[in-house]
Amino acid sequence: IPIFSLPQSVIPLSRYSFAGLYKIPLATVLGDEGMGYFNSAYTVYGFFYLLCTAGVPKSVMILITERLDKAKEVVRVCISSFLIFGFSLAAIFAVSSGAIADAIGSSDSRATMICVAPSIAFCAVAGVIRGYMSANMNFGSIAISQIVEGSVKLILGLLLAWFAQSRGFSPSVISAFTIIGVTIGSFVGLIYLLISSKINNAYDKAKQNVKMKDFASVIYRVARVSLPITLSAALMSLTGMIDLALVIRRLEMIGYSVKESTALYGNYTTLAVSMYNLAIALITPISVAIMPIFARCRAEGDFHSFRGAIRDGLDLTALVGAPISIGLAVYSKEILTMLFGREAAILGAPLLVLLVPAVAFTSYILIFNSALESLGRPILATLSMTVCAVVKVITSGILLGNSDFGISGAPIGTVVAYSVAFLISLLC
Repeated sequence: IPIFSLPQSVIPLSRYSFAGLYKIPLATVLGDEGMGYFNSAYTVYGFFYLLCTAGVPKSVMILITERLDKAKEVVRVCISSFLIFGFSLAAIFAVSSGAIADAIGSSDSRATMICVAPSIAFCAVAGVIRGYMSANMNFGSIAISQIVEGSVKLILGLLLAWFAQSRGFSPSVISAFTIIGVTIGSFVGLIYLLISSKINNAYDKAKQNVKMKDFASVIYRVARVSLPITLSAALMSLTGMIDLALVIRRLEMIGYSVKESTALYGNYTTLAVSMYNLAIALITPISVAIMPIFARCRAEGDFHSFRGAIRDGLDLTALVGAPISIGLAVYSKEILTMLFGREAAILGAPLLVLLVPAVAFTSYILIFNSALESLGRPILATLSMTVCAVVKVITSGILLGNSDFGISGAPIGTVVAYSVAFLISLLC
């Protein structure tokens, strides 16, 4: 019986935690308005990023775990393909950044979007390598690569932010300088993965020419597995995009100026959403580490162990998630004051309290959807997230446009949407 071990879930933690942690010191430099531009660009970037990375590590991991022959050839083909796809997607993002910025009502965030676009290509290739390493349970190297990447983002991003601030640039320009650290950090993380996995040496030893038929077969199998997973993850990311599209526009409709709306969005995403993401970061590695076990149980037809692995995942999720949620709800003001300052926490703390219930729903959705994907039913995970996005649009749209709710409509809409998605995933 495959036993789900705690170390396998703790090691990948760094992959998810740095994204939320490094925004904390940035908030003191950029302020609410600057973080509004930064988070606007980062939210859109996150959607494009997921399109070329969300399903790739999982699909590569599942195919290799199921003992697909010539695993290194799979990695080789995927790296070549996703390098091209990643650069194409980065170019589309950069070229369309002006139209996107105008559409979300934050035209000054265009420069920030352009500066972060190249990292999409680096992350696409890194996703393939992480899938290969996950199949071999080599979470340590993955974690170290994320620590390296996050450290570069934090240090370089802060240095560039301080440099731009010292030159007296506007908040939108400071935001663009800051996000360059994300691009360089992604590149450095990719270099570390290439070195640590010794993938280049593996290719040199196996100098086999992949036939066009084999090439197409590998791409087809990866696409068949990764596309539904990518769609599901993209739909989950879409809830952040919905907030971005709705908050600024709807707040303007009830009397806020563009700068006031941007500042409110910046406060909400920097404080409440960052703490929510940090909580999920402590829980997400459980679903990541348990997925190879799901895939192996399914490949061997051992569904008794599969059910046991699900129970273990749910138990550990509750064990980790419950105290985090209670702590964030009870001590929201104290936590945010310590991290961001008293003035920002006055607005952010009530929003965080409203958002906390979404932590529990999201945590269980991750376990359920990982099980569905491992069973070859990713379309069911996609179904729950599609309904989630629709409910989010309706609920947040109505509440944000009501002056009695205002910015509070964003976290309430998120909780309602994820509660519906949780019920659908549970039933599936």
